[in-house]
Amino acid sequence: MKIVRSLVISGAISLSGYYGITHSVNPALAQIVPDNTLGDNQTLVKPNVEVKGLPAELIEGGATRGDNLFHSFSDFNVGDLQRVYFANPAGINNILSRVTGSNISKIFGTLGVDGSANLFLLNPNGIVFGANSQLDVAGSFVGSTANSIVFGNGTEFSATNPEEPPLLTINITPGLQYGQNPPQPIVNAGNLAVGEGQNLTLVGGSVINTGQILAPGGEINLVAVPRETLVQLGQAGEILTVSTPTVPLTPSDPASVT
Repeated sequence: MKIVRSLVISGAISLSGYYGITHSVNPALAQIVPDNTLGDNQTLVKPNVEVKGLPAELIEGGATRGDNLFHSFSDFNVGDLQRVYFANPAGINNILSRVTGSNISKIFGTLGVDGSANLFLLNPNGIVFGANSQLDVAGSFVGSTANSIVFGNGTEFSATNPEEPPLLTINITPGLQYGQNPPQPIVNAGNLAVGEGQNLTLVGGSVINTGQILAPGGEINLVAVPRETLVQLGQAGEILTVSTPTVPLTPSDPASVT
């Protein structure tokens, strides 16, 4: 059984300008650029690596904290026909990636995990999945325009105030924290799917879906939130769930799921 949940906290917003982005991309922008915010645990991108029988760019390195692997980028884009995979070392159940630069992430090819870990993609500037995009993720997937991923012990993995993740083991259920500025949208015109029994979650100021989203036996969560909202992510085994708190709203807090 597939469960689809669309949560809207606020009114509506027009994002017609994003439609063109899903159908065209400058090849020069199809790049992945790690930043230098992880100290000695830098993210590495290896080109022309065989992944699942085909050439791909493989993302390695990063900061390991318990069963979580953290990556950080100044830009993160996947070009049309490009294949980009995160390496999944033994013992890693969650791969958390953030974009600390000022550009939208444009996913026009294949984004995947070479393993079964859950994948988080965090970019406060916005995320666009183009018409030819697809996910190759056996675990759950969370795409969000939140400012940071926060943990119940007070630590956070922030895209707007980037620091190296604390050395302590992080094994506490995370949440998505939005700041004072109106959150940016997520647009999907492609084919997004996760593994059997897993969840696919998109959380942004608005979520526009003109493509296909599949979570066989799992849940699809499309969540539109206003500013200064904390979206809690529960974890039942390896399956991610989403609960959104009730917050006071104003007419200036636009959000929509379409």
